[in-house]
Amino acid sequence: MEKERILYGTDELLIMSTGLIDRESYQSLYHLYQPVIGVKALAMYQTLWSELKPGKMKSNYMSHSALCEMLDYSINELTDCLFRLEAIGLVRTYKTKDERLTQYVYQLRVPLAPHTFLNDGLLSSFLFYKVGEVRFKQLQGRFTIDPLPAGIIEVTKDFNEVFDVKGVNHMAFTQKNYEKPDRAKIEINYTFDMEIVKKLTNFPVGFFTKKLDETITKLAYVSQIDEEKMAEMLKEYFVHEAYLPLTEQEKRDGCRQMVLQLKKKQTRHRKVKSNEEEKEKEKEKAEVGDLHDVKVMEETHPSQYVAKLRKTPQLSQSDEQLIIEMLDSLGLTPEMINALYYHIVEVEKSTINRGYVISIATDWKTRGYTSAKEALDEAKALMDLKNKKKEQQSKVQRTTVGSKRKSQTELPKWFEEEAKEQRLYNKKRKQELEASVPDDAELVKLLNELKEKG
Repeated sequence: MEKERILYGTDELLIMSTGLIDRESYQSLYHLYQPVIGVKALAMYQTLWSELKPGKMKSNYMSHSALCEMLDYSINELTDCLFRLEAIGLVRTYKTKDERLTQYVYQLRVPLAPHTFLNDGLLSSFLFYKVGEVRFKQLQGRFTIDPLPAGIIEVTKDFNEVFDVKGVNHMAFTQKNYEKPDRAKIEINYTFDMEIVKKLTNFPVGFFTKKLDETITKLAYVSQIDEEKMAEMLKEYFVHEAYLPLTEQEKRDGCRQMVLQLKKKQTRHRKVKSNEEEKEKEKEKAEVGDLHDVKVMEETHPSQYVAKLRKTPQLSQSDEQLIIEMLDSLGLTPEMINALYYHIVEVEKSTINRGYVISIATDWKTRGYTSAKEALDEAKALMDLKNKKKEQQSKVQRTTVGSKRKSQTELPKWFEEEAKEQRLYNKKRKQELEASVPDDAELVKLLNELKEKG
Protein backbone atom coordinates (compact mmCIF):
# COMPACT_ATOMS: atom_id res chain seq x y z
CA MET A 1 0.00 0.00 0.00
CA GLU A 2 1.57 3.29 -1.07
CA LYS A 3 1.75 6.38 1.08
CA GLU A 4 -0.58 9.25 0.22
CA ARG A 5 0.48 10.43 -3.22
CA ILE A 6 1.08 14.13 -3.66
CA LEU A 7 1.52 15.60 -7.13
CA TYR A 8 3.71 18.63 -7.71
CA GLY A 9 3.61 20.98 -10.66
CA THR A 10 7.27 20.32 -11.46
CA ASP A 11 6.79 16.53 -11.70
CA GLU A 12 7.04 15.33 -15.30
CA LEU A 13 4.55 13.00 -16.97
CA LEU A 14 4.46 10.83 -20.09
CA ILE A 15 1.17 9.65 -21.60
CA MET A 16 0.90 6.27 -23.33
CA SER A 17 -1.90 4.19 -24.77
CA THR A 18 -2.36 0.48 -25.48
CA GLY A 19 -5.26 0.82 -27.93
CA LEU A 20 -7.70 3.13 -29.71
CA ILE A 21 -11.18 4.31 -28.75
CA ASP A 22 -13.93 3.24 -31.15
CA ARG A 23 -17.54 4.37 -31.43
CA GLU A 24 -18.83 1.81 -28.91
CA SER A 25 -16.19 2.94 -26.40
CA TYR A 26 -17.33 6.57 -26.73
CA GLN A 27 -20.93 5.50 -26.07
CA SER A 28 -19.80 3.68 -22.94
CA LEU A 29 -17.63 6.63 -21.86
CA TYR A 30 -20.37 9.27 -22.13
CA HIS A 31 -23.38 7.29 -20.89
CA LEU A 32 -21.86 4.97 -18.27
CA TYR A 33 -18.52 6.34 -17.07
CA GLN A 34 -19.31 10.04 -16.99
CA PRO A 35 -22.11 9.81 -14.35
CA VAL A 36 -19.66 7.97 -12.07
CA ILE A 37 -16.42 9.95 -12.52
CA GLY A 38 -17.88 13.37 -13.29
CA VAL A 39 -17.44 15.88 -16.10
CA LYS A 40 -14.05 17.18 -14.93
CA ALA A 41 -12.45 13.73 -14.84
CA LEU A 42 -13.93 12.97 -18.28
CA ALA A 43 -12.43 16.21 -19.66
CA MET A 44 -9.03 15.26 -18.23
CA TYR A 45 -9.26 11.78 -19.79
CA GLN A 46 -10.05 13.23 -23.22
CA THR A 47 -7.24 15.81 -22.88
CA LEU A 48 -4.74 13.05 -22.10
CA TRP A 49 -5.81 11.25 -25.29
CA SER A 50 -5.43 14.44 -27.32
CA GLU A 51 -1.80 14.82 -26.17
CA LEU A 52 -0.72 11.59 -27.91
CA LYS A 53 1.44 12.34 -30.94
CA PRO A 54 -0.28 11.68 -34.32
CA GLY A 55 0.34 8.14 -35.51
CA LYS A 56 2.04 7.15 -32.24
CA MET A 57 0.94 5.70 -28.93
CA LYS A 58 2.79 8.10 -26.64
CA SER A 59 3.17 11.83 -25.94
CA ASN A 60 6.08 14.14 -25.27
CA TYR A 61 7.18 14.71 -21.70
CA MET A 62 5.35 17.57 -20.00
CA SER A 63 4.88 18.93 -16.47
CA HIS A 64 1.80 18.65 -14.31
CA SER A 65 1.63 22.46 -14.15
CA ALA A 66 1.33 22.58 -17.98
CA LEU A 67 -1.53 20.06 -17.81
CA CYS A 68 -3.24 22.18 -15.12
CA GLU A 69 -3.02 25.23 -17.38
CA MET A 70 -4.62 23.33 -20.27
CA LEU A 71 -7.56 22.23 -18.13
CA ASP A 72 -7.73 25.34 -15.93
CA TYR A 73 -7.55 23.03 -12.87
CA SER A 74 -5.71 23.47 -9.63
CA ILE A 75 -3.20 20.76 -8.73
CA ASN A 76 -5.67 19.40 -6.16
CA GLU A 77 -8.47 19.20 -8.75
CA LEU A 78 -6.08 17.45 -11.15
CA THR A 79 -5.11 14.94 -8.45
CA ASP A 80 -8.76 14.21 -7.61
CA CYS A 81 -9.63 13.64 -11.30
CA LEU A 82 -6.59 11.39 -11.77
CA PHE A 83 -7.55 9.25 -8.77
CA ARG A 84 -11.09 8.88 -10.14
CA LEU A 85 -9.75 7.74 -13.52
CA GLU A 86 -7.41 5.25 -11.84
CA ALA A 87 -10.16 3.86 -9.63
CA ILE A 88 -12.56 3.33 -12.52
CA GLY A 89 -9.87 1.58 -14.61
CA LEU A 90 -9.33 4.21 -17.34
CA VAL A 91 -5.76 5.09 -16.31
CA ARG A 92 -2.85 3.11 -14.88
CA THR A 93 -0.10 5.13 -13.22
CA TYR A 94 3.59 4.23 -12.94
CA LYS A 95 6.16 6.25 -11.03
CA THR A 96 9.93 6.61 -11.03
CA LYS A 97 11.92 8.86 -8.76
CA ASP A 98 15.54 9.88 -8.28
CA GLU A 99 17.33 12.61 -6.33
CA ARG A 100 16.65 15.19 -9.01
CA LEU A 101 13.31 14.42 -10.60
CA THR A 102 10.02 12.54 -10.19
CA GLN A 103 8.40 11.19 -13.35
CA TYR A 104 5.01 9.58 -13.94
CA VAL A 105 3.80 7.40 -16.81
CA TYR A 106 0.03 7.49 -17.40
CA GLN A 107 -1.16 4.50 -19.42
CA LEU A 108 -4.58 5.20 -20.95
CA ARG A 109 -6.96 2.25 -21.01
CA VAL A 110 -9.87 1.79 -23.42
CA PRO A 111 -13.31 1.94 -21.72
CA LEU A 112 -15.15 -1.32 -21.13
CA ALA A 113 -17.85 -2.32 -23.60
CA PRO A 114 -21.35 -1.31 -22.39
CA HIS A 115 -22.53 -4.87 -21.69
CA THR A 116 -19.31 -5.62 -19.76
CA PHE A 117 -19.75 -2.47 -17.66
CA LEU A 118 -23.40 -3.24 -16.87
CA ASN A 119 -22.60 -6.86 -15.99
CA ASP A 120 -19.94 -5.80 -13.50
CA GLY A 121 -21.52 -5.91 -10.04
CA LEU A 122 -19.52 -3.08 -8.49
CA LEU A 123 -19.64 -0.68 -11.45
CA SER A 124 -23.33 -1.22 -12.21
CA SER A 125 -24.25 -0.81 -8.51
CA PHE A 126 -22.38 2.48 -8.25
CA LEU A 127 -23.93 3.70 -11.51
CA PHE A 128 -27.39 2.82 -10.12
CA TYR A 129 -26.60 4.85 -6.98
CA LYS A 130 -25.49 7.84 -9.08
CA VAL A 131 -28.27 8.05 -11.70
CA GLY A 132 -31.25 6.46 -9.95
CA GLU A 133 -33.55 3.60 -10.93
CA VAL A 134 -35.35 5.28 -13.85
CA ARG A 135 -32.22 6.40 -15.68
CA PHE A 136 -30.46 3.11 -14.93
CA LYS A 137 -33.26 1.13 -16.59
CA GLN A 138 -33.11 3.48 -19.59
CA LEU A 139 -29.37 2.80 -19.93
CA GLN A 140 -29.96 -0.95 -19.63
CA GLY A 141 -32.54 -0.76 -22.41
CA ARG A 142 -30.19 1.33 -24.57
CA PHE A 143 -27.40 -1.25 -24.46
CA THR A 144 -29.39 -4.48 -24.11
CA ILE A 145 -29.56 -6.84 -27.08
CA ASP A 146 -32.78 -8.84 -27.32
CA PRO A 147 -32.13 -12.56 -26.81
CA LEU A 148 -32.66 -15.03 -29.66
CA PRO A 149 -35.82 -17.17 -29.61
CA ALA A 150 -35.67 -20.34 -27.56
CA GLY A 151 -34.92 -23.59 -29.40
CA ILE A 152 -33.18 -21.88 -32.31
CA ILE A 153 -31.08 -24.15 -34.53
CA GLU A 154 -28.76 -23.42 -37.47
CA VAL A 155 -30.08 -24.38 -40.92
CA THR A 156 -27.33 -22.80 -43.07
CA LYS A 157 -26.60 -24.70 -46.27
CA ASP A 158 -23.16 -26.17 -46.73
CA PHE A 159 -21.09 -25.19 -49.79
CA ASN A 160 -21.22 -28.67 -51.30
CA GLU A 161 -25.02 -28.80 -50.86
CA VAL A 162 -25.50 -25.75 -53.10
CA PHE A 163 -22.67 -25.88 -55.64
CA ASP A 164 -21.68 -28.76 -57.89
CA VAL A 165 -17.91 -28.94 -57.73
CA LYS A 166 -17.45 -32.01 -59.91
CA GLY A 167 -14.82 -31.48 -62.60
CA VAL A 168 -13.56 -28.32 -60.91
CA ASN A 169 -10.04 -27.98 -59.56
CA HIS A 170 -10.33 -29.76 -56.23
CA MET A 171 -7.61 -27.74 -54.53
CA ALA A 172 -9.43 -24.46 -54.94
CA PHE A 173 -12.54 -25.68 -53.14
CA THR A 174 -11.37 -28.00 -50.38
CA GLN A 175 -12.51 -26.95 -46.94
CA LYS A 176 -8.99 -26.43 -45.60
CA ASN A 177 -8.44 -23.55 -48.03
CA TYR A 178 -11.25 -21.61 -46.38
CA GLU A 179 -9.94 -22.06 -42.87
CA LYS A 180 -7.79 -19.47 -41.13
CA PRO A 181 -4.21 -19.96 -42.38
CA ASP A 182 -1.58 -21.13 -39.94
CA ARG A 183 0.75 -18.18 -40.34
CA ALA A 184 3.39 -19.64 -38.07
CA LYS A 185 4.22 -22.29 -40.68
CA ILE A 186 5.45 -19.78 -43.27
CA GLU A 187 9.16 -20.27 -43.58
CA ILE A 188 11.39 -17.35 -44.52
CA ASN A 189 14.78 -18.22 -45.96
CA TYR A 190 16.61 -15.60 -43.91
CA THR A 191 19.39 -15.95 -41.35
CA PHE A 192 18.28 -13.86 -38.38
CA ASP A 193 19.12 -14.86 -34.81
CA MET A 194 16.48 -13.73 -32.30
CA GLU A 195 18.69 -14.84 -29.40
CA ILE A 196 21.16 -12.07 -30.27
CA VAL A 197 18.31 -9.54 -30.29
CA LYS A 198 17.11 -10.71 -26.87
CA LYS A 199 20.59 -10.43 -25.35
CA LEU A 200 21.15 -6.94 -26.77
CA THR A 201 17.75 -5.59 -25.66
CA ASN A 202 17.84 -7.15 -22.18
CA PHE A 203 14.07 -6.75 -21.85
CA PRO A 204 12.19 -8.29 -18.88
CA VAL A 205 11.47 -12.02 -18.96
CA GLY A 206 8.16 -12.65 -20.73
CA PHE A 207 8.33 -9.73 -23.16
CA PHE A 208 9.29 -11.94 -26.12
CA THR A 209 6.89 -14.69 -27.21
CA LYS A 210 6.92 -17.20 -30.04
CA LYS A 211 4.55 -15.16 -32.24
CA LEU A 212 6.38 -11.91 -31.47
CA ASP A 213 9.68 -13.57 -32.47
CA GLU A 214 8.12 -14.63 -35.79
CA THR A 215 6.80 -11.12 -36.43
CA ILE A 216 10.18 -9.51 -35.70
CA THR A 217 11.93 -12.03 -37.98
CA LYS A 218 9.53 -11.26 -40.84
CA LEU A 219 9.94 -7.51 -40.33
CA ALA A 220 13.72 -7.93 -40.39
CA TYR A 221 13.41 -9.92 -43.63
CA VAL A 222 11.28 -7.29 -45.39
CA SER A 223 13.39 -4.32 -44.28
CA GLN A 224 16.73 -6.19 -44.42
CA ILE A 225 17.65 -5.24 -40.84
CA ASP A 226 20.37 -7.06 -38.93
CA GLU A 227 20.19 -8.16 -35.29
CA GLU A 228 22.07 -5.16 -33.87
CA LYS A 229 19.95 -2.57 -35.69
CA MET A 230 16.75 -4.39 -34.73
CA ALA A 231 17.79 -4.45 -31.06
CA GLU A 232 18.53 -0.70 -31.16
CA MET A 233 15.12 0.04 -32.69
CA LEU A 234 13.34 -2.14 -30.12
CA LYS A 235 15.09 -0.43 -27.22
CA GLU A 236 14.25 3.01 -28.60
CA TYR A 237 10.59 2.26 -29.34
CA PHE A 238 9.80 0.15 -26.25
CA VAL A 239 11.88 2.22 -23.83
CA HIS A 240 8.90 2.33 -21.41
CA GLU A 241 6.40 -0.15 -22.85
CA ALA A 242 8.72 -3.13 -22.30
CA TYR A 243 8.04 -2.84 -18.57
CA LEU A 244 4.26 -2.50 -18.91
CA PRO A 245 1.72 -5.35 -19.17
CA LEU A 246 1.12 -5.15 -22.92
CA THR A 247 -0.77 -7.85 -24.78
CA GLU A 248 0.96 -9.88 -27.47
CA GLN A 249 -1.06 -8.17 -30.23
CA GLU A 250 -0.15 -4.72 -28.89
CA LYS A 251 3.55 -5.64 -28.99
CA ARG A 252 3.27 -7.02 -32.55
CA ASP A 253 1.45 -3.90 -33.75
CA GLY A 254 4.09 -1.78 -32.05
CA CYS A 255 6.87 -3.63 -33.86
CA ARG A 256 5.22 -2.96 -37.24
CA GLN A 257 4.89 0.74 -36.46
CA MET A 258 8.47 0.78 -35.19
CA VAL A 259 9.90 -0.53 -38.47
CA LEU A 260 7.88 1.94 -40.54
CA GLN A 261 8.72 4.95 -38.37
CA LEU A 262 12.27 4.29 -37.18
CA LYS A 263 13.85 2.43 -40.09
CA LYS A 264 15.75 5.44 -41.43
CA LYS A 265 16.88 6.81 -38.08
CA GLN A 266 20.58 6.70 -37.26
CA THR A 267 21.47 5.26 -33.85
CA ARG A 268 24.59 5.78 -31.78
CA HIS A 269 25.74 2.13 -31.90
CA ARG A 270 25.20 1.52 -35.61
CA LYS A 271 28.24 0.13 -37.46
CA VAL A 272 29.67 2.46 -40.11
CA LYS A 273 30.18 0.62 -43.37
CA SER A 274 32.84 1.55 -45.90
CA ASN A 275 32.00 3.10 -49.26
CA GLU A 276 33.06 -0.08 -51.07
CA GLU A 277 30.60 -2.17 -49.05
CA GLU A 278 27.81 0.31 -49.74
CA LYS A 279 28.53 0.26 -53.49
CA GLU A 280 28.61 -3.53 -53.49
CA LYS A 281 25.28 -3.62 -51.68
CA GLU A 282 23.69 -1.22 -54.18
CA LYS A 283 25.07 -3.32 -57.03
CA GLU A 284 23.47 -6.45 -55.57
CA LYS A 285 20.16 -4.62 -55.28
CA ALA A 286 20.32 -3.47 -58.87
CA GLU A 287 21.05 -6.93 -60.23
CA VAL A 288 17.46 -8.10 -60.56
CA GLY A 289 16.75 -10.35 -63.52
CA ASP A 290 13.90 -10.30 -66.01
CA LEU A 291 10.80 -9.17 -64.14
CA HIS A 292 8.59 -11.32 -66.38
CA ASP A 293 10.47 -14.49 -65.41
CA VAL A 294 8.66 -16.54 -62.76
CA LYS A 295 11.99 -17.87 -61.48
CA VAL A 296 13.09 -14.29 -60.75
CA MET A 297 9.90 -13.76 -58.74
CA GLU A 298 10.66 -16.89 -56.73
CA GLU A 299 14.28 -15.98 -55.95
CA THR A 300 14.25 -12.17 -55.57
CA HIS A 301 13.59 -10.34 -52.33
CA PRO A 302 10.26 -8.40 -52.49
CA SER A 303 11.89 -5.05 -51.66
CA GLN A 304 14.27 -5.39 -54.62
CA TYR A 305 11.71 -6.84 -57.05
CA VAL A 306 8.96 -4.33 -56.27
CA ALA A 307 11.38 -1.37 -56.35
CA LYS A 308 12.54 -2.31 -59.85
CA LEU A 309 8.99 -3.10 -60.99
CA ARG A 310 7.80 0.30 -59.76
CA LYS A 311 10.91 1.96 -61.28
CA THR A 312 12.03 3.54 -58.01
CA PRO A 313 15.56 3.58 -56.54
CA GLN A 314 14.30 2.09 -53.27
CA LEU A 315 11.11 0.67 -51.82
CA SER A 316 8.57 3.31 -50.78
CA GLN A 317 7.15 3.34 -47.26
CA SER A 318 3.62 2.54 -48.48
CA ASP A 319 4.85 -0.47 -50.46
CA GLU A 320 6.91 -1.65 -47.51
CA GLN A 321 3.85 -1.41 -45.25
CA LEU A 322 1.81 -3.42 -47.75
CA ILE A 323 4.49 -6.12 -48.01
CA ILE A 324 4.71 -6.37 -44.20
CA GLU A 325 0.93 -6.70 -43.94
CA MET A 326 0.73 -9.40 -46.63
CA LEU A 327 3.67 -11.32 -45.19
CA ASP A 328 2.86 -11.13 -41.48
CA SER A 329 -0.93 -10.70 -41.33
CA LEU A 330 -2.16 -12.57 -44.42
CA GLY A 331 0.65 -15.12 -44.61
CA LEU A 332 1.64 -14.78 -48.28
CA THR A 333 5.08 -16.03 -49.29
CA PRO A 334 7.63 -13.58 -50.81
CA GLU A 335 7.26 -15.08 -54.32
CA MET A 336 3.46 -14.68 -54.14
CA ILE A 337 3.89 -11.03 -53.14
CA ASN A 338 6.16 -10.44 -56.14
CA ALA A 339 3.66 -12.19 -58.43
CA LEU A 340 0.79 -10.10 -57.05
CA TYR A 341 2.60 -6.82 -57.73
CA TYR A 342 3.54 -8.03 -61.22
CA HIS A 343 -0.08 -8.98 -62.01
CA ILE A 344 -1.43 -5.57 -60.97
CA VAL A 345 1.28 -3.42 -62.56
CA GLU A 346 2.17 -5.36 -65.74
CA VAL A 347 -0.90 -7.47 -66.54
CA GLU A 348 -3.81 -5.33 -65.37
CA LYS A 349 -1.93 -2.03 -65.90
CA SER A 350 -3.58 -0.75 -62.72
CA THR A 351 -2.34 1.52 -59.96
CA ILE A 352 -1.33 0.19 -56.56
CA ASN A 353 -4.13 0.81 -54.08
CA ARG A 354 -4.00 -0.70 -50.60
CA GLY A 355 -7.61 -1.90 -50.52
CA TYR A 356 -7.34 -3.45 -53.98
CA VAL A 357 -4.00 -5.15 -53.21
CA ILE A 358 -5.27 -6.62 -49.92
CA SER A 359 -8.47 -7.88 -51.59
CA ILE A 360 -6.45 -9.75 -54.25
CA ALA A 361 -4.00 -11.07 -51.64
CA THR A 362 -6.90 -12.37 -49.52
CA ASP A 363 -8.48 -13.99 -52.57
CA TRP A 364 -5.24 -15.72 -53.56
CA LYS A 365 -4.76 -16.98 -50.00
CA THR A 366 -8.33 -18.29 -49.89
CA ARG A 367 -7.98 -20.09 -53.23
CA GLY A 368 -4.89 -21.87 -51.93
CA TYR A 369 -2.39 -20.97 -54.64
CA THR A 370 0.97 -22.54 -53.85
CA SER A 371 3.25 -20.94 -56.44
CA ALA A 372 3.67 -17.70 -58.38
CA LYS A 373 3.07 -19.44 -61.73
CA GLU A 374 -0.21 -20.98 -60.58
CA ALA A 375 -1.46 -17.67 -59.18
CA LEU A 376 -0.55 -15.70 -62.32
CA ASP A 377 -2.12 -18.26 -64.68
CA GLU A 378 -5.37 -18.40 -62.73
CA ALA A 379 -5.54 -14.61 -62.34
CA LYS A 380 -4.90 -14.10 -66.08
CA ALA A 381 -7.62 -16.58 -67.00
CA LEU A 382 -10.07 -14.87 -64.66
CA MET A 383 -9.24 -11.44 -66.08
CA ASP A 384 -9.71 -12.68 -69.68
CA LEU A 385 -13.09 -14.14 -68.73
CA LYS A 386 -14.21 -10.84 -67.20
CA ASN A 387 -13.05 -8.87 -70.25
CA LYS A 388 -14.93 -11.25 -72.55
CA LYS A 389 -18.17 -10.85 -70.58
CA LYS A 390 -17.70 -7.08 -70.54
CA GLU A 391 -17.23 -7.00 -74.33
CA GLN A 392 -20.37 -9.09 -74.88
CA GLN A 393 -22.36 -6.81 -72.61
CA SER A 394 -21.08 -3.76 -74.48
CA LYS A 395 -22.22 -5.26 -77.83
CA VAL A 396 -25.69 -5.87 -76.44
CA GLN A 397 -25.92 -2.27 -75.22
CA ARG A 398 -24.81 -0.86 -78.61
CA THR A 399 -27.43 -2.97 -80.41
CA THR A 400 -30.16 -1.83 -78.03
CA VAL A 401 -29.27 1.85 -78.34
CA GLY A 402 -29.17 1.61 -82.17
CA SER A 403 -32.60 -0.01 -82.38
CA LYS A 404 -34.09 2.69 -80.14
CA ARG A 405 -32.60 5.46 -82.28
CA LYS A 406 -34.01 3.85 -85.44
CA SER A 407 -37.48 3.54 -83.98
CA GLN A 408 -37.42 7.22 -82.98
CA THR A 409 -36.64 8.41 -86.57
CA GLU A 410 -39.41 6.39 -88.27
CA LEU A 411 -42.43 8.62 -87.39
CA PRO A 412 -45.95 8.21 -88.88
CA LYS A 413 -46.80 10.29 -91.96
CA TRP A 414 -49.77 12.02 -90.35
CA PHE A 415 -47.56 13.12 -87.48
CA GLU A 416 -45.07 14.73 -89.89
CA GLU A 417 -47.89 16.59 -91.74
CA GLU A 418 -49.30 18.02 -88.49
CA ALA A 419 -45.83 19.10 -87.43
CA LYS A 420 -45.33 20.85 -90.80
CA GLU A 421 -48.67 22.71 -90.49
CA GLN A 422 -47.75 23.80 -86.96
CA ARG A 423 -44.43 25.19 -88.14
CA LEU A 424 -46.14 27.20 -90.94
CA TYR A 425 -48.69 28.61 -88.48
CA ASN A 426 -45.94 29.65 -86.05
CA LYS A 427 -44.03 31.38 -88.85
CA LYS A 428 -47.11 33.30 -90.06
CA ARG A 429 -48.04 34.37 -86.52
CA LYS A 430 -44.53 35.66 -85.92
CA GLN A 431 -44.66 37.80 -89.10
CA GLU A 432 -47.99 39.34 -88.04
CA LEU A 433 -46.64 40.25 -84.61
CA GLU A 434 -43.52 41.82 -86.08
CA ALA A 435 -45.62 43.89 -88.50
CA SER A 436 -47.73 45.32 -85.65
CA VAL A 437 -44.67 46.63 -83.82
CA PRO A 438 -43.92 50.33 -84.78
CA ASP A 439 -40.51 51.18 -86.19
CA ASP A 440 -38.28 53.93 -84.77
CA ALA A 441 -39.79 56.77 -86.82
CA GLU A 442 -43.36 55.83 -85.85
CA LEU A 443 -42.32 55.56 -82.21
CA VAL A 444 -40.83 59.09 -82.22
CA LYS A 445 -43.99 60.47 -83.84
CA LEU A 446 -46.22 58.84 -81.19
CA LEU A 447 -44.10 60.24 -78.36
CA ASN A 448 -44.29 63.78 -79.78
CA GLU A 449 -48.08 63.55 -80.11
CA LEU A 450 -48.35 62.45 -76.49
CA LYS A 451 -46.21 65.39 -75.35
CA GLU A 452 -48.39 67.92 -77.28
CA LYS A 453 -51.55 66.45 -75.71
CA GLY A 454 -49.99 66.58 -72.29
